Amino acid sequence: MDDTDIKILNLLRDNSRMKNTEIARMVNLTERAVRARIEKLVREGVIRKFTIETTPVGFEGIVLIDTHVGRTPAVKAKATELSESVFECSGEFDVAVRLRADSLDELNKRVDELRAFPGVLRTATLIKLIDK
Repeated sequence: MDDTDIKILNLLRDNSRMKNTEIARMVNLTERAVRARIEKLVREGVIRKFTIETTPVGFEGIVLIDTHVGRTPAVKAKATELSESVFECSGEFDVAVRLRADSLDELNKRVDELRAFPGVLRTATLIKLIDK
């Protein structure tokens, strides 16, 4: 991966719907060269998916999880089934998971799923109240 690939990735991060011709103009390449580079980045797994960002809908929360000693890797692996945003922590909690749901009830059900994982000792949930 070179500087041009990084420029292409940054442009796509800002707008995943940007046309290859527009990217080509911005990085001084042909449209065909840009298309080939993007295909290569997808093939190599650098680009995993193209997505959209929406205005906030529903509810969002961070669940902090304390695990039994030695169970953190298993809890992290299981948590990735519910969220793409899973973090290992240091300190009082071992894992943090960002959850999104259409309703508070649905968010609570997903938190309960996390609590039911083998190896989870306790959780604390932070619910986002305002989005500006």
